[in-house]
Amino acid sequence: MKQINVYQPFLISTFQRNHTLTLSDMKWTAFERHDFLGDGEDWALLIENLLTEKNPQLLSKLTFGDETMMFCIRSEDKDALHEIAEMVFEFYQDQDLLDAHITRYAQYDFEPNAA
Repeated sequence: MKQINVYQPFLISTFQRNHTLTLSDMKWTAFERHDFLGDGEDWALLIENLLTEKNPQLLSKLTFGDETMMFCIRSEDKDALHEIAEMVFEFYQDQDLLDAHITRYAQYDFEPNAA
C-alpha cells in the first residue's frame, strides 16, 4: 500500500541510519524576485539562517547537501528533519510568507534577532 507523504513538498528517505530531507519544488520564481537563483544553495542559506535564529541547537545535527539543482539535508536524527519540514511548511505555500522569509533569511550577512 502506498503511503501519503505528510511532509509534502519534502521527501524523507532513509538509508541505514542516515535520513535525507529533499525538497521537490524549490519555488525558483519566488527567489528570482529577490535576485536569487532559488537553487539548493539558496534554500540552504534560508534554512540555516532561519535555524540560527529559531533553533540553533538543531544545526549541529544537520549536514546540508552541496547540490545546486536540488535541496537536501541529511541527519541521523529523523525528528530534526521532521521539525525542519514543519517549519518550512508554515510559510512554503503562502506567497507573502515565503517572500517575507526569503527577504529575512536568504541573506549572506544575516543578523539574528536577539530574542
